[in-house]
Amino acid sequence: MLYDIEILIDGRDLNEQHAYDLMKTLIASGTDLEKTVFLLAVHMKGMIGQELTGYANAVRSEAKIGPIPDTSDIVGTGGDGMHTINVSTAASILCAGMGIRMAKHGNRAITSPQGSADILARMNYRFEKSQEELEDHLHDTNFAFMLAPYYNEAFAKFFPARKMLTFKTVMNYMGPITNPADPERLVIGTSDPATCDLYADYLSIRRKKGFIVNASDGMDEISPISRTRVIMVDGSRRELTIDPKELGIPSMKYGNITFPDPERNRQMLQEGLFGLDDHVAAFIALNASPVLVLNGAASSLEEGYRLAMREIKSGTGRKSFKRISGGLDRLA
Repeated sequence: MLYDIEILIDGRDLNEQHAYDLMKTLIASGTDLEKTVFLLAVHMKGMIGQELTGYANAVRSEAKIGPIPDTSDIVGTGGDGMHTINVSTAASILCAGMGIRMAKHGNRAITSPQGSADILARMNYRFEKSQEELEDHLHDTNFAFMLAPYYNEAFAKFFPARKMLTFKTVMNYMGPITNPADPERLVIGTSDPATCDLYADYLSIRRKKGFIVNASDGMDEISPISRTRVIMVDGSRRELTIDPKELGIPSMKYGNITFPDPERNRQMLQEGLFGLDDHVAAFIALNASPVLVLNGAASSLEEGYRLAMREIKSGTGRKSFKRISGGLDRLA
């Protein structure tokens, strides 16, 4: 193990298997000092796709549950500081209502007003589920939520080492790709342009379908206000730019979709999902559109957006919310 860390310190790359073995050993028996040196070495050298894949596969192998087939996830790295509504959660609820099996991975709020777990808690969602319970909930509602700290304790073992460092580490970048359900289709949002190709490499190596999105205004999701860079991975790799004006997104300001107060932020999400706020609804539909494309429900992002908006207006978001929450008609 120490030899592999020395390789990183020397600025050389690891292959996928060596990266996997190194992470497994660090999780099982690494000291805080060894973990700190590892995190620092990765930060100094940078990462390649094979390394990220090996590290993430090792973390996921420690999870309390195994993969769940035929699932999708919309997930962001977080940390964009924009105070937007939790659009990935709202879009996931909408997609579930449209018949797509969503295995949502997330956490409580760290840098934003509302983490996905904060929203689900207000929906009376019980987080501690067995694999059978998760699959049953997926069958009944097309939605299951995996609270990251509960289902995978590997991250907690790196907490002391991460606390000693002042920069984002490889553990931050692994959040979107360590969903224990291991979804086959992923929409990954990142606020760091430098990680777009890295995540695309991960999808290619794992032979998964997905979209990597990075907005020019810094959002780790598709922005309804500025252009967004998109990499689509589906066997091959294709890059495009989303211009919200060309998709017919209504003109809006950041104040239409952002608010730092958690209570108001939750209210905005609910109003958008229920079709009561056109600006927030458009934001949600826009970020649901890649999932619709990946699952064959739409042939383009533009078609996916229009379809998602129609579904919101027809009450699909509200009905899905009610099914997932066990009968609630609003956030508690």
